Amino acid sequence: MEEDSYAEIQVLETEEAAQDDLGVQPPSKCLSYSTGRFRNGATGLCNIGPTSCLNSLLQTLYMNKDFTGILCRIGDPDDNVRPDGQLPYELLALFEAMQNSKEDAVSPYQVLHCLQILRATVFAQNDVAEVFSTLLSLLLQTVPSPHLAEKMRALYTIPMEECVMCQRCSQQRITHKDRIAIPLQISHSKFHRNLTLERTLFRYFRSQETYEDRNPCPKCECSRVVKMTHLRSLPRTFSIHLKRLSRKNPLQKVNRTVSFPLVLDLLEVLDSEHLPRKEYSLVSWDDVKCTYGNTTFRWGLTACLLVYVQSEAATSDTKPPL
Repeated sequence: MEEDSYAEIQVLETEEAAQDDLGVQPPSKCLSYSTGRFRNGATGLCNIGPTSCLNSLLQTLYMNKDFTGILCRIGDPDDNVRPDGQLPYELLALFEAMQNSKEDAVSPYQVLHCLQILRATVFAQNDVAEVFSTLLSLLLQTVPSPHLAEKMRALYTIPMEECVMCQRCSQQRITHKDRIAIPLQISHSKFHRNLTLERTLFRYFRSQETYEDRNPCPKCECSRVVKMTHLRSLPRTFSIHLKRLSRKNPLQKVNRTVSFPLVLDLLEVLDSEHLPRKEYSLVSWDDVKCTYGNTTFRWGLTACLLVYVQSEAATSDTKPPL
């Protein structure tokens, strides 16, 4: 346990029993991520021409172990599954083929066929964020269990809140706007200057003064407002859409360099007002010290188990004792 750090509390329970109550079977299979010929435990995907962004998206979904863990719980299809409900089963079959195939690449055509049955425009040049949104929406519609669909939705949902404050009377209007990806507009640079992801994220979340002529303040009818956006809670998957189509010419792509870090720490990027207002499981060292013999606090006598977790930032020379 570290000073001023988040303590992760895990509740151990019979997960299978909880799932049986919801009609969800425990996973009959799982992806090992170690049986394939390549480092990530999988082979590649065959080139499918103008829908090449779909291949990249499928590989991204495959590498999200939380996503594949949910997908592995759908079980095997039965004879009652209609053709328009085959998408999650074919997607799982594709992931298994990526692990088990002896070839350099496997074909995603069965998944493409399912998307065609569901009338998704796959044989066209689409933005990858649009394909992501479409694919996730279709999966949520075709996953056989509502419980699994909700878990999948929660995995990719970014809970956000937008506050619009009138500049005259300070009246506030708050709306919840959940997203599956944060849209960041990439603009041209006359001098080809490098743009960092952190700076672009900060610009997206910062407060902005603007006019809302179509939706003025209901109290004083003023149209001058300040818009503020923040995260209601930290998402499990934080997807970011780099919008590279030019605003002036939608057919022109903005090929500007955007550097991004290997690890994104939102605490270093955003101000506290943009992060969740409620702190979860935040424990100070003073709180910890109250749990071993300080009779001033009643709950201070209850410490029975101490669990130390090694910091990921520790090097081999500075590993703390267990």
